[in-house]
Amino acid sequence: MWRWQILFSNYSFLMVIGGMSHGGLTQAASEYLPDTYQQKIDRAVQRNAIDRPALLATITWIKQLAETTQSPEVIAELARLQCANAEVETKRDKQIELYKDCVATADRALTIRSNEIAALYWKAVAIGKLSEESGVLNALHLMRPMEKLFLRVIELDEQYDQAGAHKALGRIYHKLPRFPISFGSTRKALFHLKSALRLFPNDIIARAFYAELLFDLGKKQEAYRHAKYILDFPIAAENIFRYSRFIDIARHLSEKAGA
Repeated sequence: MWRWQILFSNYSFLMVIGGMSHGGLTQAASEYLPDTYQQKIDRAVQRNAIDRPALLATITWIKQLAETTQSPEVIAELARLQCANAEVETKRDKQIELYKDCVATADRALTIRSNEIAALYWKAVAIGKLSEESGVLNALHLMRPMEKLFLRVIELDEQYDQAGAHKALGRIYHKLPRFPISFGSTRKALFHLKSALRLFPNDIIARAFYAELLFDLGKKQEAYRHAKYILDFPIAAENIFRYSRFIDIARHLSEKAGA
């Protein structure tokens, strides 16, 4: 099935991701986001699935800071927090609403500073999640704007969110249909997923996407090696929700490989 699922979260999806891996961000201290503030935001995002009240309290705090300062960095971090909140929302309609709020917040930051990397990235992640709920034609329509945002993130800092843009693009190019239906590309998928692993060789999200691509290319034993790495990887309790879908990919690949 071609339909793309970002998983960034990285923090996710990653995490996207979709998502998405939500940890490992390195940002210089700024006037409105000193290291102590950034650490509090990072922790709230990383623990979104096991301590949502703390996440919501952090959102309230950063929303107030954003209104007071009108700092694009602060507003972009608010979008990131909103994505983390949407990721763990169980009601579909509410989740869609939360991802739309994330896009709107990111747009606010980008109006002030067009190259605010966090705003570019989390807007793309939110668009990816919204595309999953919009039907095939609308989803295809959203792919190009999302691709453009992720490519811009790579130009600014390809390591952002543990190479989240590389992982997302690798997944997109792998799962989308090829020309003339859409712009899927095995060559591009390989480039971006290899780039993500070059930068973060222990990242299990990149490995899961790469293993799935290798399997589809007929490289089953190589795919199995990556899947085994994921299944053997120790996962902290706060990351179980975030990484469960990637572990499922690895487990499914291992079963298909007959391991």
